[in-house]
Order: sequence, then structure tokens, then C-alpha cells
Amino acid sequence: KIWSTGMLITSTYSLQAMLGILLVLVFFSQNFVGSGMLVALGFGQGPGLAYSIGNVWDNMIGTERIFSVLGISYALLGFLFGGTIGVMMINMIARKKGLDKPKSFTEESTSKINVEIDTIKEISLLDGLTTQGVIISIIYSMVWLILIILERTIGDLAGGAVFGLIKGFNFIIGIMIALLYKKMLRRFERNGKNIRFMTNNYMLSNIASASFNVMITGAVLTITLEFLSAYGFQLIVTAIIAGLVTMFYLRYMTSKVYPNYSDEYFIGLFGMLTGVASTGLALLKGVDPNLETPVAEEMVLGSGTAITMALPLFGILFIPSLTYQSGNPLLWSLVSLFGCLLYTTIFSIILLIRGKRGVNV
Repeated sequence: KIWSTGMLITSTYSLQAMLGILLVLVFFSQNFVGSGMLVALGFGQGPGLAYSIGNVWDNMIGTERIFSVLGISYALLGFLFGGTIGVMMINMIARKKGLDKPKSFTEESTSKINVEIDTIKEISLLDGLTTQGVIISIIYSMVWLILIILERTIGDLAGGAVFGLIKGFNFIIGIMIALLYKKMLRRFERNGKNIRFMTNNYMLSNIASASFNVMITGAVLTITLEFLSAYGFQLIVTAIIAGLVTMFYLRYMTSKVYPNYSDEYFIGLFGMLTGVASTGLALLKGVDPNLETPVAEEMVLGSGTAITMALPLFGILFIPSLTYQSGNPLLWSLVSLFGCLLYTTIFSIILLIRGKRGVNV
């Protein structure tokens, strides 16, 4: 269901953007409409893309670090929303599934734990950390090289907006390279090579946790009191409403689109669409500790298909900034609003039809 997952992710982006535009037009009309649209980027893509697009808007409109900080602030509140409401939802789902009590240790589970520990100690704890660090560095070096090539070839296209968009999606490039690396390791393993030390889940989980904490800390440090006095109320109101609507929308749609593992899809996608992919995977492990369901893989692959589907949507999001100095900015804001509404409506109808017919492709 990677195409269904991609459509659901994209329709949630457009729903969040539509809410942001509507709130600005109704309650915060003195502010640029993009200040509401950034909630879709902060919630849906995290601080990287929200900062990049916000910075592009700052340069277009001539503001001083207003929209870049606003984008990061939405991302931070998205993390908090996903981390609090998401954990509450995990507890509710876990109780329903009978997963709220820890399982007693059996001989089989003890044996698995011992194998994991022995795997870590095969070369030593420090060497294991070094190995994972080197692999991650190589993958991100390849991402960096690809971005340099793209910057030199299409860096000036649309005033740098296209490259800024691709740069904000650098994590997708990293995911694709990591999937190719994983596929290569599996091929070696099928040929009888001992490459278990090349990926250590214990080490990788701790590296991911540390990186996540650094990202949140960096997002907090960019927020100033001056910014909060100007946009703090709008920021909080928009984030709360967008978070609640996202939760109810995903709960309804996952129950209709996914006849199997609907709870796992809901909690994983909710974490992804209020934070980043790692947020969704972290919440998913609360109801699927060993990631035995296909949800994790389909979330990653679905985010890849969502990029292609979301390209016209990003064009809609840029309409207000490109027409900011036109004679009638309200008209173009309404065009963006109805464009996002149309996006959400079409994809929702397609998803409901596919879910009703039981489409699994």
C-alpha cells in the first residue's frame, strides 16, 4: 500500500496547510498568509524543510529571520504534540491489544537477548560505535555530494527555491542510499558472508536518539522572546488545531484505508506527520516493538511516493509569496486555500474508494 500511504501523507500535508491559511485569513489577517502555511512544513517535514522554505520567504519578502524561526517553532511544537498525545494514544492502543504489561522472560527471549549482547561484544563496544558512525558518515557524505552536484546544476533555478526544496528533503536521499546499502548487505548475507557486525540495532537506536535530542535542542535555541511576542499566540493556536485535526483525520482514514494493522499505521503516521520519520518509527515501536508488521517499511517507502505527489502542492504553497506584492494578495491567498482543499478532497476520495475495494497495490 505504498501509494495509498503516499496519498495519505500528501493529503495530510495539504489539510494542515489549508488549516493554517484559514486561521490566518480569519483570525490573524494582519500577518502574511505563509505564517500559517508553514505549519504543514513544520509538522509534516520537520525543522529542516520548514527552516529552508521560511528562509526563502524571508529573502523574498524582506523580513529578518521571521519565517525561518516560525517554521522551526512549528516543528518543535509538532514534536511536543506527537510526543505527548502520541504516547497517550500508544497507551490506549496497547491496553486494547493487551500489550500494557511486560511479558515474562522465557528461555527463548533470554536467548535472543544474549545473542544481541554477544553481537555487540564481537569486536568491542567502542569499535561497534565507530563502525556505525563510519557507515552513517559515508551515507551522509554521499548525500552531501549529491547536493553539491544539484546546487551547481540547478542551484539558480527559480531563485534557488527548487534547490532549497530538494535540500530540505535531503533525508529522503539519505533513506534511499541507506535502503540500497541494506539491500547490498542482505545479498552478502545470502551468499554466506558474516556481515552482522555491519549493522548493530542497539548502537543505531542510541545514535538516532542522541541525534533526535540534538535536533530538538537546536530548534529551541532559535526561538527568541521578540518573536514569541509577535507570533506566539498564532503559533500556539495554529499548532494545537492542526495537531488535533491531523489526529482525527488520520484515525478515520487509517481505519478505512488499512483493514490490517490500522492502529499501527495510525500511530506511525501520526508521529511522522507531527514530527519526522524517526518520530513515527519511535511511536510505532510502542505498539510494534520489534517492527514485525510491514508498517515501518511502508511508511518510509510511502514518504518517497509522497514527494512526487506533493510537487504540485509545493507550487500552491509558493503562490502567496510569489504574489505578495501583487495588487490583490487576498485573491491569491484564496487560490492557495482552495487549491489545498481540492488536494485533500481528491486524495481522500481516492483513498476511501481504494480502501472500500480492498486495493493492496
